[in-house]
Amino acid sequence: MDIKKIITANTHELLVAGRIDGAGANQLEEEILTSIRNGSQTIYVNLSEATFLCSAGLRVLLQYWRQMKQKQGLLQATRPAPEVDAVLSTSGFREMLVEKI
Repeated sequence: MDIKKIITANTHELLVAGRIDGAGANQLEEEILTSIRNGSQTIYVNLSEATFLCSAGLRVLLQYWRQMKQKQGLLQATRPAPEVDAVLSTSGFREMLVEKI
């Protein structure tokens, strides 16, 4: 899995490519934590190039969505690839996590 970061002021976009499996979930968590420590108020996790999302990856997104919400911040998934969108929809968390366009 590969994560590229685009930083604009206090907004961070994480472009995730590949499988968000157990190891990928840990990597995603580290990147999100780094963004939070660096003062990001808005974190977008771009999933357009993600090919898989396991339960550990879903847990990371939910955990930090809640944490950012408590801090009056925002964490949202954007542009989920069809495979990932299916997992988000099936889990029932799509409405909460995915950016409304």
